[in-house]
Amino acid sequence: MRFYILICLLLASFAYAEQSATAFDPAAKVASVQLLSTANGVNGATVLSMGLKITLDDEWKTYWSSPGLAGAPPSIDWQGSENLAGVEWLWPVPQRMMVYDVETYGYKHEVIYPLQVTVTDPSKALALKAKITLLVCREVCIRTQVNLALSLPAIASSIDKASSAELQPYVANVPVNMHTTSASVQQLGWDSASSQLLIEVAGLTTPVLDGFVEGVDFTLFSQPQISQQDGVTRLIMRAEDMAGTPARLDPQQALKVTLTFAQGGITFTDTITRTVIEKTLPSWIYMLLLAVVGGFILNLMPCVLPVLSIKLLGVVESVCESSAQRRANFLLSAAGIFVAFWLLALLFIALKYFGVGFGWGVQFQSAAFLLIMIPVLLLFALNLLDKFDVQLPQSLMDKLSGSNKGHFYQGIFAVLLATPCSAPFLGTAVAFALAGSSWQIMVIFSGLALGLSLPYLLIAMWPNSVKVMPKPGMWMVRFRQFLAALLCATLVWLIWLLQAHSSMMLWVTFSVTICAMVILLLVKPGPKSLVMTLAIYLLLANTIIWSPESESLLQRNEIQSGSAIHWQVFEPERIAGYVAEGKTVFIDITADWCITCVVNERAVLQRSDIVARLNADNVVAMKGDWTKPDSQIEAYLKRYGRYAIPFNQVFGPALPQGKLLPELLTKDVVRVGLTQAGQ
Repeated sequence: MRFYILICLLLASFAYAEQSATAFDPAAKVASVQLLSTANGVNGATVLSMGLKITLDDEWKTYWSSPGLAGAPPSIDWQGSENLAGVEWLWPVPQRMMVYDVETYGYKHEVIYPLQVTVTDPSKALALKAKITLLVCREVCIRTQVNLALSLPAIASSIDKASSAELQPYVANVPVNMHTTSASVQQLGWDSASSQLLIEVAGLTTPVLDGFVEGVDFTLFSQPQISQQDGVTRLIMRAEDMAGTPARLDPQQALKVTLTFAQGGITFTDTITRTVIEKTLPSWIYMLLLAVVGGFILNLMPCVLPVLSIKLLGVVESVCESSAQRRANFLLSAAGIFVAFWLLALLFIALKYFGVGFGWGVQFQSAAFLLIMIPVLLLFALNLLDKFDVQLPQSLMDKLSGSNKGHFYQGIFAVLLATPCSAPFLGTAVAFALAGSSWQIMVIFSGLALGLSLPYLLIAMWPNSVKVMPKPGMWMVRFRQFLAALLCATLVWLIWLLQAHSSMMLWVTFSVTICAMVILLLVKPGPKSLVMTLAIYLLLANTIIWSPESESLLQRNEIQSGSAIHWQVFEPERIAGYVAEGKTVFIDITADWCITCVVNERAVLQRSDIVARLNADNVVAMKGDWTKPDSQIEAYLKRYGRYAIPFNQVFGPALPQGKLLPELLTKDVVRVGLTQAGQ
């Protein structure tokens, strides 16, 4: 089937090529072409930086140097140009595109191909005449020819700043030759039995996102499976011919390989050797295991530990329950955890489908979510202090008391409190899931649910294990008070987060009112007090949500004062400029609701020796605040395949593409990262 589609596409391109030679050019409606020059004159330069800019409408696309199984790259005939010695064509990193069942490589919307133009005599003017042949495709393909001219005088005093600004991002996105880096090829192997190519490269300082192979006609190499171990990046790619059957490569075949990063990439040419690729676990199974481990560690984080402790306390208090009832209660809590994670997964799938930004824990950016969680936590705390024993409607009592439904809702509550925490392995698994397909999101989030519910499931398997706990006594009263204090601390934290969504006066009024409500419920518990406090709370909550200050505060991105570090506002477009000046750039993307971020800041970044390193003259510290929604930060995280924070990264002369740091920082990690970037 693929072969016939290729023939149809080829015939379509020739048909339109003949039509485009007439006075009516169909490509003119979907593409525009322009020559750019960063210099307004030759000015004695031997090599001039120029670019071929192609702007495409809608879903039209054009092609990379190696277009895949269909398409053709643009070309230029420079015949008739004066004072031109030669032109080197540079190719920015492409993207994978599908035309029917055929995968191609190229660009959509807009692309600028950087051109290095060498002049014959630097003392003379340059006159360029370019006959450009261009193929653009959507459901059909159009081949067209465009004639352009560009003249530069021998002397001109200024540069074209607008063209330079347009060209710079595309120049930065051109892969560099491996010989200019510290990386080296460990193996370029071909497994003829499975028709798979194995690429192993050591010394890379930037994560590889994709790989492209050139040098074999009519052969398609699949998107690679990428892994990393002991400093070696490993890529495995399947090879197919035009008919979709396993491809064959000649021994000693030379291949050109391009490995791409979030920006730019690296390229090399080498000869294949015979190898046998061992079968390993698929990447999603490995990520599933990480998800289970990360979910289990969440139980030990300050977000979830109080909920698990409350659950165990309830078991101790229910000494009259049978083992079967105890097992059922823990299974219900585990079911609540699974349902909550599945609902989160479905929400993320829907948001991804509609192109809406999302990430782990971003619900804490919403004032409405915070205002819902505050009374829920307050009621839990009052219940632990035996101040919430009034007779409420049965449906609400079922949710908050020790009934079967209550156990189920405790599981959901644990998940809601878990989301602002980022445990080890959790961020990696979540990033893999949210960057993958819908079924991968469901599988990984099921793994997180399994990990978080593991203590509940273990007790459900051995319900008599709780008998090792002390017998009921006065210690339980003290323990209930301790748990209530933990929940109250969480309550204070949520109230503190509301600062980002209201004016200071409104926030102070809200905080004082909450304190008065708590005192009233402690001193005079009862239905009337509860109804009155809830009515006042709903009034204040609506005031915060609909206040004009709430809307304006969402647009602010200020750096909090009081930090010993000289933070700059997060501006990713300035990173390349700082690196070009020989400076090291440290990126910290954080949020008030991110507990792991707070731990990193207090335990590592605020230490005197780290502060001194970050405040050095050759270091620029940038902080991005994701407490409130920020499309720029969201896009930056996605560029590196991240959907959760904390996010830390270093750039420098030795690491121009950047290096990601682990989610849990240590002083050694920060010091080594800054040293490597500045070498």
